[in-house]
Amino acid sequence: MMTLIRPKSIAFAKRRTGQLDLDLYHPGGGQRPLILFGYGGGFTKGARGANVHQPLVQRLCAAGFAVAVPDYRLKTGANDVDADTLTQITRIANRVDKQGWGLKRRLFDIRLFTACEDLSDALRFCRAEAAALQIAPHKIGMFGISAGALAGNTLCYPPGVWRAQFAQPDAMVSLCAPVVHPWRIRADGPPLMILHGRKDRIVPSVASIATAEAARASSAPITVTIPPDAPHVGIDTYVLTRHGRNGQLFIDDMIDHLRRHTTPT
Repeated sequence: MMTLIRPKSIAFAKRRTGQLDLDLYHPGGGQRPLILFGYGGGFTKGARGANVHQPLVQRLCAAGFAVAVPDYRLKTGANDVDADTLTQITRIANRVDKQGWGLKRRLFDIRLFTACEDLSDALRFCRAEAAALQIAPHKIGMFGISAGALAGNTLCYPPGVWRAQFAQPDAMVSLCAPVVHPWRIRADGPPLMILHGRKDRIVPSVASIATAEAARASSAPITVTIPPDAPHVGIDTYVLTRHGRNGQLFIDDMIDHLRRHTTPT
């Protein structure tokens, strides 16, 4: 039976709308590799303390990781960015629209950008405060669901104009989300594992199929799995209880991926 890890809340950034905090789940025993967890909610809802993602967070802790679950701003709009950034966001979002995936624009416009800003600042904070947080300073992985995964994938493969602006995780696991800027996929990007089911009725899996095609074309370190029965709502339970083709639970494959790319050899 897993030991339940209680979080410690820590402020990591300030915004016009207030303070951003993260919940740090630490299993003890000295420095641990860190996973930044991006929760879902379509950039309109969700919270770092929500019960829905607790089983995944606790499973990551049981595997030996510390887990940080940061706030990110929701329902942001034009007043949350400057005029030049808004122009950039609009131009880039127009290009995403032309991919023809049927993805709702609010999932890749201003709300995506501000979520990336906040998650990027959380990454920088954790790296800067690694000793105080008792986390291994070398590499940090990320695990994202839906909107949190869209933001994490964007940190891994951002539009060129944002590349210097955002911090980047060293490895990523993404549930129910593609790389929405596939023209930015490159061979030297972070290792990314995507699971996106054909039964997803919220974020079309065709977008992740396009991610897989772009990854093959550029020899990028991205693997995409499209289970025929995986949903959007309930994807956390799915990966905790279902097995892949290798006979291993999906969550164990994901933990292996994160461990391989965040633990020194």
